[in-house]
Amino acid sequence: MIEGRQVLLAESTETGIAGIYQLKRIWSKARLGITYEEEAQLDHSVLGILGVGLLPAYSFLYQQQPVFEVFEQWVAAHHGGAIPADVVQQCNALFTQQAVEVAPLIREDVLSPADMAFWEEHGYVIVRNAIPQADCAASRNAVWDFLGMDEQDPASWYKTTEALQGIMVQLYRHPALDKNRASAKIRRAFEQIWGHGNLVVTADKTGFNPPETDSYTFRGSNLHWDVSLAQPIPFGVQGILYLTDTLAEQGALTLVPGFHRTISDWLLQLPAGINPRNVDFTKYNPLPVAANAGDFIIWHHALPHGSSPNRANTPRIVQYLYWQPLHYELQKEWV
Repeated sequence: MIEGRQVLLAESTETGIAGIYQLKRIWSKARLGITYEEEAQLDHSVLGILGVGLLPAYSFLYQQQPVFEVFEQWVAAHHGGAIPADVVQQCNALFTQQAVEVAPLIREDVLSPADMAFWEEHGYVIVRNAIPQADCAASRNAVWDFLGMDEQDPASWYKTTEALQGIMVQLYRHPALDKNRASAKIRRAFEQIWGHGNLVVTADKTGFNPPETDSYTFRGSNLHWDVSLAQPIPFGVQGILYLTDTLAEQGALTLVPGFHRTISDWLLQLPAGINPRNVDFTKYNPLPVAANAGDFIIWHHALPHGSSPNRANTPRIVQYLYWQPLHYELQKEWV
């Protein structure tokens, strides 16, 4: 019961004031503590289109346990109090399986034929100067302010804060970050890689990786995958925006180039009983990808990847985001 009302599992077409399909069902599943794997990607896409971020949304649902009207108001607050009609249309297109292809902001290709060939061969590509330097600075300032740290005071870089989990900053929405998320160059690069424009952008977190010291060691993860290894692995991509000039030794994104082309055979050849997620990838020539502030890196999600220890003098600050199809399906089995 919630304030005298019993929580029932909502139908996908049951809506609130905003008229968004699936939103009330997401809320009711959280309140009832149930999940349906076959609806996971649909739920993720709805929350992605709404720009609220998965972790913030589910943290709000499970920690606050709001009535639906309050949850809907919380979502609307991310849009200045009213969810735009085109956002509602995109959400509902997920449920109706209609294609709502947003007109491209730019039609000129961002990735050259050489870039695309490099992508096919190595499984990653760099979009140079994806955002202006002024936007990088504004985004860095947003992260510094959120963390309560001072760029000019190295002692402040290591303060304890709940806003920082490992090297992940729990900052999802900010005008500067939203502007980057809407970058025409970044979106066009994803359109080229996917081969169409029926895509939606994620509302993901930011990252802060300070230099290692005698008392501070790297708190990121080793090389890993964020996708199930059940075969066949569907095509998918991820992306990271460097907000600081990042040297190879400065905690750069590290990956194993070309692994997307051999992973199926590699998995078949693993000795029995070996968990592929526990393999030491240092012998596979992982590459730390150095790039400048404003550069955006896209990589195939079948590549083992991760951040790396920062052995330079200044922090690495990044923003994670990617565009994916509206109807992208998650694998049902996690391996």
